[in-house]
Amino acid sequence: MARKQKILDVLFNDPSISAALARVNVFAINHYSGGRDVISSLIPEEDFAAQTSYDPLMWLEYVHPDDRELTRQAWDSIVQGESDVFDGEYRFLVDGEYRWIANKGTVVTRSEDGLPALYLGADRDITEERRLRDLLEEEKERLAQLVIKDDFLNIPNRRYLETKQPQFFIADGRTPIAVLVLDIDNFKQLNTDLTHHGGDEVLQIFVRHVSTCLASTDILARYGGDEFVLILPNASQEYAQAKAQCILDAVSQIDLSAMRDNLSVSVSIGLVHGLPAAPQDFWSYFEAADSQLLLAKQLGKAQMQSKLLP
Repeated sequence: MARKQKILDVLFNDPSISAALARVNVFAINHYSGGRDVISSLIPEEDFAAQTSYDPLMWLEYVHPDDRELTRQAWDSIVQGESDVFDGEYRFLVDGEYRWIANKGTVVTRSEDGLPALYLGADRDITEERRLRDLLEEEKERLAQLVIKDDFLNIPNRRYLETKQPQFFIADGRTPIAVLVLDIDNFKQLNTDLTHHGGDEVLQIFVRHVSTCLASTDILARYGGDEFVLILPNASQEYAQAKAQCILDAVSQIDLSAMRDNLSVSVSIGLVHGLPAAPQDFWSYFEAADSQLLLAKQLGKAQMQSKLLP
């Protein structure tokens, strides 16, 4: 008891210690037979006074409902003797509004029955820190998306294919995937006939028409120039071939008469399907699909050639 009192006197009655701790809310929970004292808590004194009996979990009522259960679990580990150190962040009701609080504390002594006898903690308002942290995370995510996105066509780019493979290519020998490589036929000539500005417009029209065939889980990326990659996760071979046919039909409907008479657009497609297993990776499927694309070009363009990978 004397040791507990000495600790409390040093923390709360020593002017130099109090000045050093002025930027945080240091508090103590002094448990004793029949009750407890709480010193310098964020909870108003009148709320403590209104208690009819001692409730060691009373402070959790001030924690935001969405954060309460996780905080309760962490606090239970302190009360039950599973841990002596508490470290949590949660929203806490302060003067009528929820503020983000960082709470760190430790059990200094325990009673003979193992319950905390003296707990010292420090609360720090981190609301603004959290706001800035969230803004930084949003900006980080925005910049990350810029790196893996083709701004002009508003679809993923080659860097996406290089960095996000674990999200769409699962080499476990059980998960099917189809990879299609698409190339606009005679695009170099279209660029010459329509100038680069007109060629850019054709690319935008092409992506819009292809997108009419896609489901939300399908991934269309620009590999470079007029070459695109379509990834169909968990797709059957029949589904992939039907998707390729839909794209062939959709692109054939592109009308360029407003730009110049006697111009048409078609696409050649190389498709591979399989159940990838290590050491296969996405690029092995891409190269196989690219070979099928070359075959489609050699056989007259405006068609799809496919291969089932072992």
